[in-house]
Amino acid sequence: MINTVIFDIGNVLVHFRWRELYADLGFTGEKFERIADATVRNPWWEEFDKGLMTTEEIIDRFAESAPEYRGEIAEIFENMGDLVRLYDYAIPWIQELKTKGYQVLVLSNWSRPAYEANLETNLKFLKYTDGGIMSFREGVIKPDQRIYELICHRYSLDPKEAVFLDDNAANYEAAKAFGLNAIHFKTYEQARQKLDEMLS
Repeated sequence: MINTVIFDIGNVLVHFRWRELYADLGFTGEKFERIADATVRNPWWEEFDKGLMTTEEIIDRFAESAPEYRGEIAEIFENMGDLVRLYDYAIPWIQELKTKGYQVLVLSNWSRPAYEANLETNLKFLKYTDGGIMSFREGVIKPDQRIYELICHRYSLDPKEAVFLDDNAANYEAAKAFGLNAIHFKTYEQARQKLDEMLS
């Protein structure tokens, strides 16, 4: 019997709108591709989510890949509050699960600057949850098995009694391999139907 629902955040409860933000900042064409490769498509982006680097340090790392755009890369970090947008369904979905008696947690790769910039706006759903794991606080990110072990240990979860939803296939597969029930989130409607089936 499932008693806990664990949500990823990006592209599950909020839209990770990095492409839109970069366009808003005037990054187009080759400039867009260069900055994207230097930042969100750079392996250092995931390292930043571990919380082991300062903003200045990660800007330095990103700028190594596109030194001519260092100013633009820094500008991204000045606009972290526009990096995501809360989905309309997020809070009602969490509230409905809570009303039905389920524990609701989050498990997400997230950097401290993005967290702080969005806490009172696009992350306001967090106050309706029962807690969870944000990678920047723990020094580990999905799909590392240790992060699944950590959430189960911290909240005394039996993996067989929890279900995890994530849009990233690698994170979904790692959760299943660890022993959690898991749903590969593609759309709200698809994931909602699968979750309802699991909980019925």
